[in-house]
Amino acid sequence: MVYIRIKQVKNIGYAYLVESKWNKEKHTSQQIIKQYLGPAAQINVNKIPKEYRNKTSIIKFLAKRNLDFSRSTKLNESIQENLMEKLKCYEINELIKIYHEYTKSVYTSLDFYEKILIPVLYKIGDQWENGEIDVATEHVCSNAVNTLIDLINQNNIKKISNGYEDTKSIVLCTPEGELHSIGCKIIESLLLEKGYEVYNITSALPTNSIESFLDNTNPGVVLISVTLEENINSAVRLVQEIRKSLQISVMVGGNAIKYATKSQIQLLQKYDKVYLDLDNLADIITNVKVVLSKKS
Repeated sequence: MVYIRIKQVKNIGYAYLVESKWNKEKHTSQQIIKQYLGPAAQINVNKIPKEYRNKTSIIKFLAKRNLDFSRSTKLNESIQENLMEKLKCYEINELIKIYHEYTKSVYTSLDFYEKILIPVLYKIGDQWENGEIDVATEHVCSNAVNTLIDLINQNNIKKISNGYEDTKSIVLCTPEGELHSIGCKIIESLLLEKGYEVYNITSALPTNSIESFLDNTNPGVVLISVTLEENINSAVRLVQEIRKSLQISVMVGGNAIKYATKSQIQLLQKYDKVYLDLDNLADIITNVKVVLSKKS
């Protein structure tokens, strides 16, 4: 049985997705925390993994708080449509307004990226691939997204009043030949919001330049994003070169990983602290935190 448990800490409720299993040896039920859902006051349907949303206990929990899944889905779809139109017209003021209105209540920046912006990016990519929009419109949308994230990041940096967290820095990069950088910008935004020091060097840099930068900055973790299938081998080579001279934790992710061959996966798995499944943004942030906590 899976249910949501609220734990009170200093009069603040924190929600956890919990699974109750029967322990045959001890003849008692055992509660296993599946996922932390955040402050109870900020609970929304999007925070609950899809595979558990239709469970009776979860539906009852949502009903008590007047959270309707279908209504939430329709709301997200409406916001996605509005965001897409504003991106195509490069209406930056309207875009930042959509972001602020979405995140001013129970929804977070992570919700905005996962439930609104990223689905829209996939839709724009599909429209371009199917010839429904031209390349100029696709570029306008990409540039608008970059500007939107930059504005969000400026706001996040202003919120940091106590400086960066007392840990090593984080470097975001792409392998040689990879030109897609929006994924890294989104991760950068979420890490900045958490107070981390982030270096985003996602540009067309050769491997030796990336190595030199890493040697000079000595970060705690490197995140490598690879979007295109043809750049997987380049990502493998980048990890191999980093490992030759530097003892830095490496995390690899991106849309291309699901197209990697068995041999490519095996090459990546030769190196410790290389993570392949980073589709969930919350998992990325959690993994980064875990790696850095071991170094502080």
